[in-house]
Amino acid sequence: MDDWARKPLQGLASLAPSLTGALLVLATATPLYMGHVGEVVPQLGVAAVFFWTVYRPDLMTFGAAFSIGLVADLATGAPLGMSALVLIVLRRIVLARRRFFVGRPFHVLWLGFALFAFPASLAGWLIASVYLFEGLDIVRVAVQAAFTVVAFPPTAWLLARCQILLPMPRSPAFGRS
Repeated sequence: MDDWARKPLQGLASLAPSLTGALLVLATATPLYMGHVGEVVPQLGVAAVFFWTVYRPDLMTFGAAFSIGLVADLATGAPLGMSALVLIVLRRIVLARRRFFVGRPFHVLWLGFALFAFPASLAGWLIASVYLFEGLDIVRVAVQAAFTVVAFPPTAWLLARCQILLPMPRSPAFGRS
């Protein structure tokens, strides 16, 4: 492929994590009512950042994680910057441990996601509680994290379909970030 055609494709590919993450966040912006727990919104932004950091860390930059977090905050009414902070920290921690997940069976990836999703929800709960000067309902946060973990397989399948369409990087620095 000629260089003039490759550059726009690479530019479009670099937006894939931000766009898919933002679309997932917007798709789940309507809360689900769950009995005595109340309204629960799965955190598919967390799933997107985890997935893209494991499989395409060259595209899931800190800026992409930050933008997904801002969209999540605006869509859910959370304190502005809360989700962005959580997703930036999540990206950094997942990036440090991504070698463990690459090439493993899906159930290992899913279990790893669960181990990251619950602390990410807890961190968001803690930040929001401090920001609002009141202790928010922890049961709702636990249900939200569990719902996010249950929603990970179809979300990962969808993101994997998007990843197939992306060109592979030519740089020997792939995977470093």
